[in-house]
Amino acid sequence: MIWKASKHRPRVPLVCLASVLLYSGVTLADQHQQNLPHVIEVFTSVKYPFISARGNGNSLHGLDVTIYEIDGIESIERDLSIDMPADPAKSKRIALDRIQHMDDQSTTKMRMAALGLAKAMQYGVDRYPAIVFDGQAVVYGVTDVQTALAHYRAWRREGKR
Repeated sequence: MIWKASKHRPRVPLVCLASVLLYSGVTLADQHQQNLPHVIEVFTSVKYPFISARGNGNSLHGLDVTIYEIDGIESIERDLSIDMPADPAKSKRIALDRIQHMDDQSTTKMRMAALGLAKAMQYGVDRYPAIVFDGQAVVYGVTDVQTALAHYRAWRREGKR
């Protein structure tokens, strides 16, 4: 059903909209005042596990943290190639069957690894571990987000944006 727009609109939706906008502005202002980033992306590997101190899972102080295991594709390839026969034709059939029957966890791991590689290239991240803040600042060699966040805050306080 299509409703005709009216010049006389109730004020309640406008008040609700204004409240949402004001609240979101306060949240963004709080993050800006605390020198907190909006987006945190961690580029790591099995060799350098992610450390989430004082955070729950992929959340840190209410900020979302996305973790990309860069070597995820390699580890799945290793799993898929276990006990492969020497005959290339048989190996190909077995590999295709294994790929088609991958579980959701392996598929997600592979997808996130591929996305992480693409994002790393986009940001110019040339080594890992690395933690990227808001797509503009990179801290290399650290897997602890608290430590990287301290570096990021210091960088922001110095006025480097």
